[in-house]
Amino acid sequence: MSSSDRKLIRVMLVDDQQLVREGLRRMLELDERIDVVGEAKSGEDAILKAAELDPDIILMDVRMPGMGGIEATRQLKAKECKANIIILTVYEDKYLAQAAEAGAVGYLLKDIGREELSRSIKLAFEGQSPFAPSITRTLFTQFGNVAQLSRNTLLTPRQLDILRLIAAGITNREIAGKLCVSEATVKRETNTIFSKLDAVDRTQAVAEAYRRNML
Repeated sequence: MSSSDRKLIRVMLVDDQQLVREGLRRMLELDERIDVVGEAKSGEDAILKAAELDPDIILMDVRMPGMGGIEATRQLKAKECKANIIILTVYEDKYLAQAAEAGAVGYLLKDIGREELSRSIKLAFEGQSPFAPSITRTLFTQFGNVAQLSRNTLLTPRQLDILRLIAAGITNREIAGKLCVSEATVKRETNTIFSKLDAVDRTQAVAEAYRRNML
């Protein structure tokens, strides 16, 4: 497939500094596969523009007046925004854990070169996670261990067992039989699971659990 036949990657830039946005736009417009479809100057603006522009990739600054990039990322993901969000910042790893928890797929530094930025956008578009080279494998491993611990401690072992059975489509009565507990206990624990996952029903709870890599 020739480059002219490949889908353009729609990119939205989010930064409170106009000069930064203009510089990024000029860099990215040199790549024929990338289409900069719009800009936003704050987190609030990003949420509105993302709904209007439907980008594939959002380059998101962290520190902005009003709503910052981490909270904007979190709210966009809560609204099921399909764009893959890459944090682009001057802070080497200060916000890495928060960015990942909020739903960002990548974390890059603003001193990145044009070719590396374009490559990172394409990686994110293909479902991969681009990160700044200075963020070491050790740091990723440490963060991964913390994230895994957080996922595992959100629900108790019994709640995880119930959630797995819910995902398998088993009724409360059947779950009670399998776990040798009362049906009332299953109902109580299920309601607690819903509360912890901000879910209103079984389907939403299972979907949220998969999103958080708990199942």
